[in-house]
Amino acid sequence: MNVWDKRGWLAATRADIAAPQASWHSVRGGWRAARRDAAELIRHRRVLVDTQAMTPDGMRTVLRTRLRLIGDTETDILRAWLAVAPPGAVMAATEAHFASVAAAAGGWAAAIGMERLAVRFFVLAGTLGSAAGALHRILVTEASQLVEAVLTDRHLWVSVASGLLGGVVRWLVRLRLRALFSGG
Repeated sequence: MNVWDKRGWLAATRADIAAPQASWHSVRGGWRAARRDAAELIRHRRVLVDTQAMTPDGMRTVLRTRLRLIGDTETDILRAWLAVAPPGAVMAATEAHFASVAAAAGGWAAAIGMERLAVRFFVLAGTLGSAAGALHRILVTEASQLVEAVLTDRHLWVSVASGLLGGVVRWLVRLRLRALFSGG
């Protein structure tokens, strides 16, 4: 994506805002669940989604889906429950279970969207701070002193640094994730 393409940047920002919003209203419990699912995915390279239902032996996990980091998905079904449960109960449990699976998969997208929004916030804050500082310096400085005044203004450089911090944060997060994923 071209950074200077306004429509692409706006569309990407809208998508990054929509992912956490969708996760907020999800079946599995919102941003806290999205963060928990992302942490479990990083730590164990998989997310488990369990659904419990009443069986002849009492409440047990009847459906379990493993979402793996590599994109593989595996669902286990308790046959004893499937054989004796009424079809309506099976249908309701499977619909709720796979809605939870979709929400868990959406948790990873929400975590990535929140990271991108944080980076964009740093870049935007730095850019706005730099523009405000530069404009203020230009308006209050004599023309002969203008270049020196702008280049030596520490507030302007702090704003530029906070804008650059967004890229550094993204780089550090990627480095950390690569280290976690390569660790076995």
